[in-house]
Amino acid sequence: MKTIRISKITLKNFKNVRYGTFTMPSFLNKEVHCADILGIYGQNGSGKTAIIDAFVILNNILSGQRLSEKSWNMINVDSNEASIELNFTIDLEKEHPDMYKYTLAFKKEENKGELKSELLEVRKAKEDGSYEREKAVLGYDYEKQEIKPETTFKKIIKGNKDLELDLLVSSRMAKKSECSFLFSNDGAFEFLTSLDGEFKENISDVIKDIREYAETCLIIIATRDAGMDSNLMMNLTYRKEENGKLIKGQIAVSLEKATVLSKEEKDTLEKMVKEMNTVLSQIVPHLTLGVYNAGEELTEEGKKGYLVEIVSLKNGKAIPLRYESEGIIKIISITNVLLCVYNNPSVCLIIDEFDASVFEYLLGEIISIFSKGAKGQMIFTSHNLRILEMIDKDCVIFSTSNPDNRYIRFTNIKNTNNLRDVYIRSILLGGTKENIYEGTDSQEIGMALRRAWRDGKD
Repeated sequence: MKTIRISKITLKNFKNVRYGTFTMPSFLNKEVHCADILGIYGQNGSGKTAIIDAFVILNNILSGQRLSEKSWNMINVDSNEASIELNFTIDLEKEHPDMYKYTLAFKKEENKGELKSELLEVRKAKEDGSYEREKAVLGYDYEKQEIKPETTFKKIIKGNKDLELDLLVSSRMAKKSECSFLFSNDGAFEFLTSLDGEFKENISDVIKDIREYAETCLIIIATRDAGMDSNLMMNLTYRKEENGKLIKGQIAVSLEKATVLSKEEKDTLEKMVKEMNTVLSQIVPHLTLGVYNAGEELTEEGKKGYLVEIVSLKNGKAIPLRYESEGIIKIISITNVLLCVYNNPSVCLIIDEFDASVFEYLLGEIISIFSKGAKGQMIFTSHNLRILEMIDKDCVIFSTSNPDNRYIRFTNIKNTNNLRDVYIRSILLGGTKENIYEGTDSQEIGMALRRAWRDGKD
């Protein structure tokens, strides 16, 4: 698989974002081979988590999975359809890699989400570093049931009625199953990735690389996936190589009692713990983990399973992990993917509320290390302002109170300026091109608290 890097994302009518777009720092500065870390800041309800949710939908579609029926909840209340545009490069090993754009549109239909259209476009790089005009590679209009562009469709079928019928059947199957025509097995994925000749580099290899990237390198950790949930379960996100293939996934481990795992899951967990211990002892002094084997038990499928429990090892004694703080559990749950993004240029980690339960100073140190040395990409939301003192101004975007221009960067910031101070001053005094904080009145809040209590008694 070739190296793929996200360069830009645009949301339209997605949740509370009527329009919002931003470019990744390395592409903003045209230094695409360096660390690429982006933090998203803003008040509650201003569109930060919308970015995470958009990536979840994109990841499902590009991996060949179906569009969630609940996706209609992601469409802005004032609109009947939403779209997500993802810009990226393929093959950074080239001096001037080609630029691609994938646009996905979906709509509301009887209290469920339905695909409306998808289109893959390319801007080919010239030898002098400039780019050709944007050109459609392939797409599908689910409403008109048309494969686009028509010229490419005709070149693929070459007048062969059987091929035309196969593609049309694939498009109907994709529409029925709410999967991508380009990237799902229910659609035309297998057919398109088998094309040879003039289509191999322009269609077959590109579609195959994008799907493999989504399946193995695009790692999304929503708030519910990190740390410990209300059922005392910890989700450990991992990425590993097995039989020459890359695999990403999660292992859910109970912190209340021993968990039954298959042999494969147990081996994966033990390998993860071994890798994580090298890093964890540096992040949290004197902390190492162990996997306690509590015997064997049949799995739900009736196969041989292993009862295991993760423990923390301190002074030679094993302590069940449930007795550790929520912050330590959060760090443990994401350590393996942090290893991946730090060492692999293709990995992109999207994480919501990265700062939740993590010590402020430690969080700043981690981000500083990643902004200087990580090979991959990381996009995170946060409320912790310590980070603003640790990374470059281009590595931060701010959500605004304007739904038609949701994401901005601060301009005219000197290297000597403290971005944290600038942000707080902008909240208090304004001065940015968009309002970044919809003001609240402390006196009014206090009066409302009194009034609500009084009304409750009445």
